[in-house]
Amino acid sequence: MLVTRALTALTLFEELADRLDLRWVTAAAEAASSAANWPEISANDLSSRPALAGFLNLIHANRIQVLGNEELDYLDKLSIEECQQTVSTLLDACPLAIVVGDNRAMPTSIIERVSPACRVALMQSSLPAYELVNYLQYHLSRALARRTTLHGVFMEVFTIGVHIMGDAGCGKSELALELLTRGHRLIADDAPEFTQISPEIIDGACPAALQDCLEVRGLGVLNVRQMFGDAAIKLNKFLRLIIRLELPEQSATRETHDRLRGDSSSLRVIELDIPCITLQVRAGRNLAVMIEAAVRDFMLRMKGYDAAAAFVERHVKLLQQDSGDWRD
Repeated sequence: MLVTRALTALTLFEELADRLDLRWVTAAAEAASSAANWPEISANDLSSRPALAGFLNLIHANRIQVLGNEELDYLDKLSIEECQQTVSTLLDACPLAIVVGDNRAMPTSIIERVSPACRVALMQSSLPAYELVNYLQYHLSRALARRTTLHGVFMEVFTIGVHIMGDAGCGKSELALELLTRGHRLIADDAPEFTQISPEIIDGACPAALQDCLEVRGLGVLNVRQMFGDAAIKLNKFLRLIIRLELPEQSATRETHDRLRGDSSSLRVIELDIPCITLQVRAGRNLAVMIEAAVRDFMLRMKGYDAAAAFVERHVKLLQQDSGDWRD
């Protein structure tokens, strides 16, 4: 299930006040920002033409207008009538917030035109304007990115983000515990959250409520950090590979497996097709070793080496050689 969120000026201030040294320009702005009808930025704004945050733009207004030395000097050079018209155009676009950087003061012409009914937050910061724009764009794209939750265990195996999934009782947590003893790292158990942070990258992390925990049937909830140390925990990782565990009764209903290339497919996560390998859960199989082998093979594929293709090519050459010898 895809999940999105929305940001208001108040939530933006609460999340970035310390990082960006944000301060309210007037007390009225802070009070107004908590109003229920205060405008917000949602994931739908990510696809709109105006940028979410950027330097002063009156043609395609940014949702957060940032004013630095150049923008403030430009406003100072305008006549009174031109400045009033520019400020009116700026406010008519209904930006979420106007932020002044470079440790400059908010222009009086803007403060006088903003009222509680206008619902435009005014903030200022001591940081350079370019730093404000860069971090605001980064933060907004991460905060508003679409995210989803997948049941299973998300781990780092040989530096690769691997999500282990399967029906309840197929042994996902026990397999994760075995991988931990072999030196790999846990990211999230049961409900890892995946966020698409770029067109080709999905980042996985652990919800705060489940941090460091692994639930194993018969043992209960284990604290992996306390048992294995800090090195056994990874805060986040890009999702590169999915391992699906399949019970015998499930595999019996499927068609014959590909003995040459294995049970490889892909699984759609948000908007990306992630490589997926299906492993059958059977007595006596060392799934931890098989996952390590699957990850190593996946790493070779990323480097351009395909073991199955090389195997086929070798046999084609041998057949051609035998055919030539027979003709001679």
